[in-house]
Amino acid sequence: MTFALLPHPIPGQTRFPTGELLACRDRLARRVRARVGPGGLLRSPCESRVLESALALRLLTAEEAAPQDCRRLADYLGATLDSSPPDDVQYAIGRAALGCGAPDGGPAAWALHSLDHFTVDRKRLMFRTILAELGHADFPAAPPVAFDAGGQQSWLQLEMTALKVMAAFGTDRPQLVTERDWAALAPAVRPGAAWEGNHLARLLGLLALRKHPGHREAVRRALPDVTAALRPDGGMPFIAGMDVFATATAGLALTLAGYAGPLVRVMTGALAARQNPDGGFGFHPGVAQSDVDDTSYAIEFLRAAAPAEQHRTVASAESYLLAQRNPDGGFPTFVQGTPSEVAMTAAAVNALAPNPAHRHVVERGVRFIAAHQQPDGSFERSWSRNATNAVFRAVLACDTDRTGGGAAQGNAACRQRAVRHLVDARNGDGGWGHQHGDASDPISTAYAVIALSRSEQHRGTLRDALGYLVRHQRPDGGYTSRPDQAGPRPLLYDVPALADVCVLLGLAHATAVPAVPVTTARG
Repeated sequence: MTFALLPHPIPGQTRFPTGELLACRDRLARRVRARVGPGGLLRSPCESRVLESALALRLLTAEEAAPQDCRRLADYLGATLDSSPPDDVQYAIGRAALGCGAPDGGPAAWALHSLDHFTVDRKRLMFRTILAELGHADFPAAPPVAFDAGGQQSWLQLEMTALKVMAAFGTDRPQLVTERDWAALAPAVRPGAAWEGNHLARLLGLLALRKHPGHREAVRRALPDVTAALRPDGGMPFIAGMDVFATATAGLALTLAGYAGPLVRVMTGALAARQNPDGGFGFHPGVAQSDVDDTSYAIEFLRAAAPAEQHRTVASAESYLLAQRNPDGGFPTFVQGTPSEVAMTAAAVNALAPNPAHRHVVERGVRFIAAHQQPDGSFERSWSRNATNAVFRAVLACDTDRTGGGAAQGNAACRQRAVRHLVDARNGDGGWGHQHGDASDPISTAYAVIALSRSEQHRGTLRDALGYLVRHQRPDGGYTSRPDQAGPRPLLYDVPALADVCVLLGLAHATAVPAVPVTTARG
């Protein structure tokens, strides 16, 4: 049996490579292992972000509550905007929350011209409504249907309902808000941790609910839970964390790197215990919304590390994936019937390929990927803003087709174009950034390494990429990287643990291919 994400050594040749690279990998593996908590999940909290911090400041200020926390939030926003400004969208929101006004006197940032995604219209509506709620734009007079998110992921439905309420009251049309809308916002006032681990959804829900006199008291009761979620730097994160996602990916990386010992078995049990009733997995404990991404990684890890013990868990997760498949052969992220995405389709293909019963599904999935490849060999970016993420997953998916027929030849051509795109997009330091022209970072480079480790003809490029990763390892064995996770797309959020996990996954692949020297000299 083979696994899509397990590296395949080339027969008859020695393994990669030098002691320096292996020492780098093993230092990192020890650090990743140390992140695993007593319960078996890898701790991976999310850092503060400007968007949620601005909304929290607005909520607390409007309710005249928690003045010390308001000062902490304002200090976080001011320091972040001055020292490390985020994207234009969040920069404008942060300034608006601080009462500084939108840049250039208007909401120029909301065009989102660079977002190449089917959600762009909804995101423009979302961000403009938020800016209006902060007092620095006109509320959009959009019809109620523009805010409809029925059939989408759970938190998006709450978010869009909240924005509908804000826009209706902001344009003096409160009659557009129905009792069903108010009921849909109820999870925002649930006591304790944020519903579905999503602070953005809770904050938007509370800001909307406070417009109804009958809900004001419930909103005020929820404020201590809001302030309890502030990070040590005084800011608010997007989500609580990604412990399930990080455990699945880290467990897979450790398994590939040869650390499949007792700790990894504890991780498999902890992960399996977080399977949702529908067979899928969410990104964090307590998240009931399953998704293709987390489920695919969970399948890969559980099958690789504990195939016998977790057979039923894997089978149930495979059934979840099959239920999400669209008629076009592709897979969406959250809900069957929403648009298929290349990266999610590749993830599902890689998870399903080892089971011969899913051969037809896998072949159709790979055809979907090939049909949606861009002329330059790249693919649409998804929840990762790295072009290299979609490329490496597509390369692995193309490698699952070993039939030798005409379809396989087309898949091989897709693979070749994807790898050529990687080679052409590399930087002079041997690494990759989010997209061509961006400065290199460890996560983007690690994703490229996974694809290149399966491409014998590009050994020199792989050597340079590994040199980049060796040079950029910190003395403590870890990595600092520009984050790649986005939500709502295209806004980045930072889960620092993922830098270590993603690089370890790349190094695990690289150490299973033929030996070449690693270039570590700078420049």
